[in-house]
Amino acid sequence: MQRRRKLRIKWFRLVLLGIFGYFLYICFNQYSQLSAINQEKEAVKIKLEQARETNATLIEERKRLQDRAYIEKLAREELGLTKPGETPYVPAGKN
Repeated sequence: MQRRRKLRIKWFRLVLLGIFGYFLYICFNQYSQLSAINQEKEAVKIKLEQARETNATLIEERKRLQDRAYIEKLAREELGLTKPGETPYVPAGKN
């Protein structure tokens, strides 16, 4: 009879050790998932800040495009347009 009692205690310890191991596994798994979520959160924060900067730049550009002088400047510089009666100036290229 004495021998059976020791065998039960060993099974109990084995089951307890298994439960403890499973608990550790779950904790580690949750920690790794939380870490991945935090990394993704930081990446999204960076993208959001970039989007805000782009938005601010576009808002400023839209405001400038409502100014006739700015539109004329763009037309002259980028498109090479002139007013009626003006002679366009084309600098000679360097050879």
